[in-house]
Amino acid sequence: MKKIKRNKPLVLVLVLMICGGLVLSTVMAYFVSRAASPQEDPEEIYKSQAAQIETLIEELEKELENDPENTSLLTQLGHSYYTLGQIYAALNEAEESSSYFAKALEPYGKVLELEPDNVDVRVDRALAAYASDNKETAQDEFEQALADDPTHARAHFNYGIFLYFAMNEPEEALAHWQEVVELNPEDEEDLVATAETWIKAVETELAEREKEAEAEEEADAEKESEEQAE
Repeated sequence: MKKIKRNKPLVLVLVLMICGGLVLSTVMAYFVSRAASPQEDPEEIYKSQAAQIETLIEELEKELENDPENTSLLTQLGHSYYTLGQIYAALNEAEESSSYFAKALEPYGKVLELEPDNVDVRVDRALAAYASDNKETAQDEFEQALADDPTHARAHFNYGIFLYFAMNEPEEALAHWQEVVELNPEDEEDLVATAETWIKAVETELAEREKEAEAEEEADAEKESEEQAE
C-alpha cells in the first residue's frame, strides 16, 4: 500500500463528507446532495448553486441586521459561507474557496459567544479554520470542543483528520480515530466504519515507515562495515 498523500483536495472532500453540525444543515442537505444528470454540466451546476447561496447570504445578513443575536441565523450564515468554500474547492478555485471558509469563522464565532457550549458549531468552526489554513484557530477549537465534550465522536474524528493532514501527527490522529471506535455512537455506523478504515490505512503506513527506517539503518551499517574493511 502506498503512503497516503496529504493533499488539500482530499482533505476538502473529507471535510465535505464528515463534519460537525453541517451534516444537519438544510443548506448542505440540498446543495451537496443534488447530483448532475448526464445532460448537465457539473461546473454549471456548481456555479448555479453558488449564486443561490450568495442570494441566501444576502437574505440572512438582512435578517441579522434586525436580529443580530439570532444564533439560528448566524449558524445558517456560517454554513452558507462554508458550503460556498466547498463549491469553489470543487471548481478548483483555491483562493476563492479559502476566502469563503475564512468568512464562516465570524458567524460561527458569534454563535459561540452566545452559546459557548455548542460543540457542533465549535467543530464546524474548527473545520472552517482548517480549510482556510488557519491551523492555530483550528487546533484551539478542536481542543476546546473535546474539553467541553470528550465523547463527541465527530470532534474526535475530524481532529484526527486535522492532526494527520495538517500537522503530520499520525500517531495522535490514530488515538482520536480509535476513540471514535470505542465510543461507537448510535446511528453513526458510517462514521465508525470510516474511522476504522483510516486506522488500518495509517497503521499500515506507519509499519511501512518503520520497515523503511530499519532498511536504511541496515544499509548504513553495511556501508560502514565495508568502509572499515577497506
